[in-house]
Amino acid sequence: MVYTVGMPSNARLHQTSAILVIGNEVLSGRTREANAYLAAEKMFERGCKLSEIVVVPDVKNDITHTLNRLRYRYDAVITSGGIGPTHDDITMEAIAESFGVLLLEHEATLRQLHARYGDRLNVGRRRMARLPETAEPILCEASFMPGAHIGNVYVLAGVPTIFASQLETFLDDFGGIPYIRHEIGVVLAESLFAKELSDIQAQFPSVEIGSYPKVCGDKPCGKICLSAQHDGALRAAKETVLTMLQNIHANQK
Repeated sequence: MVYTVGMPSNARLHQTSAILVIGNEVLSGRTREANAYLAAEKMFERGCKLSEIVVVPDVKNDITHTLNRLRYRYDAVITSGGIGPTHDDITMEAIAESFGVLLLEHEATLRQLHARYGDRLNVGRRRMARLPETAEPILCEASFMPGAHIGNVYVLAGVPTIFASQLETFLDDFGGIPYIRHEIGVVLAESLFAKELSDIQAQFPSVEIGSYPKVCGDKPCGKICLSAQHDGALRAAKETVLTMLQNIHANQK
């Protein structure tokens, strides 16, 4: 069964967003972060502008301070990590504190846990049934334990498979005009087209243009990436970039 959590049907879709990754394991290099990468892809596909990705340690003040800054600045915030059964899983506590509400055992979740585990329902499992008061549980196919949706904040697990499954349940809350991306292979040093590319960016302000070198030195190569929400502007910018590159190559002969 797939569970969905979302905003009322007449509500405005989130146009801007931020990702808050929580965990000492990411900051220490113990864990390679994958959830923000996935969420960024999904936001791009949906046309929601992802403006920040922030990583903070398992410190309550750091979590609450950063969350409050992000949730007042953007339409929505997605958090990743820190909702497990151990002492360092303090995200739900921090979220409740940020919103000024109590952290309570969610009755429906607790009933399900009692039905599933009976006498094996231990302290750790009960701990994961706690949600901020007024929050809605985010349930998915990959886990029996819930995330939470409160205000404009979506609180998800850090385990990538669970994060991905929970994320899918509310993606319809995010959207606009989907972004389109075009990439152009380049076999030139960036310095040869830096000024021209800057001029093209100024000519097409609705198109995001970036240069990403792969190899430097004697045989430089890389890509120029263009993305926009409107195909016409994107194609015009791409043609202008291609013409610019052709002219540089012609002048080098």
